[in-house]
Amino acid sequence: MEKMWADIYHKLVEIYDIKAVKFLLDVLKILIIAFIGIKFADFLIYRFYKLYSKSKIQLPQRKIDTLTSLTKNAVRYIIYFLAGASILKLFNIDMTSLLAVAGIGSLAIGFGAQNLVKDMISGFFIIFEDQFSVGDYVTINGISGTVEEIGLRVTKIRGFSDGLHIIPNGEIKMVTNLTKDSMMAVVNIAFPIDEDVDKIIEGLQEICEEVKKSRDDLIEGPTVLGITDMQDSKLVIMVYAKTQPMQKWAVERDIRYRVKKMFDQKNISFPYPRTTVILSEKKTN
Repeated sequence: MEKMWADIYHKLVEIYDIKAVKFLLDVLKILIIAFIGIKFADFLIYRFYKLYSKSKIQLPQRKIDTLTSLTKNAVRYIIYFLAGASILKLFNIDMTSLLAVAGIGSLAIGFGAQNLVKDMISGFFIIFEDQFSVGDYVTINGISGTVEEIGLRVTKIRGFSDGLHIIPNGEIKMVTNLTKDSMMAVVNIAFPIDEDVDKIIEGLQEICEEVKKSRDDLIEGPTVLGITDMQDSKLVIMVYAKTQPMQKWAVERDIRYRVKKMFDQKNISFPYPRTTVILSEKKTN
């Protein structure tokens, strides 16, 4: 009798192990197929937009990059859903019954998914209204950087030195796009109040002419606006120019460099705080 029960026990363990291994293999097979499907879909999407960019209907490269990123995200969500449904089926969980259960708790699920729906709707309008595209330099909620990816749920922007910022689309309140239009380069030059103003303005006008001839990224200017501020020990003259997108900082650096060289050549000093001290003798009887 004991031998019979032992044989039954070992038989059950053997069957269970076989089923467990088969189950794990089925799950692994689904995950591998999903992984290959994502990679293959990414390749097809890339090739499609690559061929589309060479067609008669031309779109800006930033727009193509944005559509490519969005399509990849949408396809990945679909593949994730199909893979998840297939794995649930291995547990003998029917999607129809699962949806029925979800329908019973739809109110709770609705509250939980509120932010997700908000993010996706906001992402749709960002793309539909063409607020910004992949590759644009933007300021979103006070964070500045280059847009690396736009998805249905989140937007990723890369800062110059502070890493990758991932912002839910529903949290985007204000966007400043510095790529779509011309930019204004503004340089304020301060000098001591007792310097010759006419000499400095003449030198700045010469610098403006040199910058205008040497650069091809200017739309207007540079122009000497004149004295814009007067303080106790210094005057401030503003120079401004309208530049092509993303060239504002390069033009400002160029103007500042030339101003420093001009100040050195003409022996013009930069302002520094001054303090007047009055000494008086105290009369004693």
